[in-house]
Amino acid sequence: MTNSNPDPPPTLEAAEAQFRTFLAVEGYPQTICWLQPGDVLVDTDRHFWVRARRAKAARHVAMRYAEGLGRNLGIELRAICATDTETFASVFVPVDDLDRQYHMMGRGLKLSCPAERYSTSTTTNPLKWLAVWLSSGRRPKILEP
Repeated sequence: MTNSNPDPPPTLEAAEAQFRTFLAVEGYPQTICWLQPGDVLVDTDRHFWVRARRAKAARHVAMRYAEGLGRNLGIELRAICATDTETFASVFVPVDDLDRQYHMMGRGLKLSCPAERYSTSTTTNPLKWLAVWLSSGRRPKILEP
């Protein structure tokens, strides 16, 4: 599901408010936990494993959003997966105009979420994260938000 707005809000906080409204309409939890690259594993059973590094990810997302405002190529707030209480999401900023077109983005704010939700587990413990990675004989796929 997607929703595009003509202009991205001037602040991440304002964009988050729009994103929360969008998530509620789509049946996703309105509590957002931001992700950065390498924070999501998906196993062959389509079970999502999330490494929640809230403070570090929030700083990363704020920088990406500001970068997107500066580039004027559009910004996407993208839900990746969700538990019953939290939606795990990322910010996507196209690298150039061709990348923007490839991702079917206007120059505004794009909000998206998967139409189908899969089971999701979280951990903040680095040893648990390593154990999840190592214990999967089927080698999980690293999903880049």
